[in-house]
Amino acid sequence: MATFFGEILPITSRAVDDDEDDEEAMPAQCEPILHWSKRMRTELEKIPDKKVPCSNFVMSIGFEANAFTEIYVKQFNYELVGGIFTSLGEEDQLTLSNTSPTDKTCYIYRCHSNPSILVCQCNRHVSPEQSFQWAQLLVDNIDLSSAYIAVLTASDTGGYCSEVPTSDLDTPFLRALKTEKFVASPVCKILEQPNMLTGLPAQLMTFFQVLRYKAVIYVCFKENKYVDILDVKAFMPVLNVTPIKDITEPNKNAEQMLRDIMELHAVNDTLYM
Repeated sequence: MATFFGEILPITSRAVDDDEDDEEAMPAQCEPILHWSKRMRTELEKIPDKKVPCSNFVMSIGFEANAFTEIYVKQFNYELVGGIFTSLGEEDQLTLSNTSPTDKTCYIYRCHSNPSILVCQCNRHVSPEQSFQWAQLLVDNIDLSSAYIAVLTASDTGGYCSEVPTSDLDTPFLRALKTEKFVASPVCKILEQPNMLTGLPAQLMTFFQVLRYKAVIYVCFKENKYVDILDVKAFMPVLNVTPIKDITEPNKNAEQMLRDIMELHAVNDTLYM
């Protein structure tokens, strides 16, 4: 299904013949659930619509975006208040205790000094079939109606369409898309047609457009399939624009933190080779 922001799949995307043997059917994926911390659940009991108030929302998807968010965005004291989980198997336990940058998690954090600032770090793959439910969970449980929203993600240049040959592109580089309600100017060029978002980023921005939320997405297009420091730093310009410029401060330990995260990621990759 094509939308203004890209290619997404409907909720039921798998065709099944009427006479197909049930034993041959692929096992259905568990629907994602949002699990709040005990403290957050207590607070939500006092809110009539059961939605978490929010004035600024940052969503990072993928390692590069999450590393950038961890180092440069979450500089105030943040508390872990929730997580989105896909299944309850050993590979995805319902716990908020896995906090390593390499853990395959999707956690939601809240700023201590300003509880209306929320950061969601999605460091796991979300299948196209599940992206609708993930986006629905966020908008159903967080009040984003008046919030400024920024989504950060990365993509390979292999699928990037340009008049310039891919080999001649100066990578990494940023491109942006925004909803009609987001009136601020993005810090980089708008993503050129016929390029589109896919998967969870496309689904999120489609939700935000339909619901008339103020949202912008920044995509880092990178050439290297491996993680690179330059890919993480490609997001640096967003620190100077709405909404991220209003919720961050300089991090004097950024370079060391970046090296530490890159080393941890390299070690983690080596373990699974």
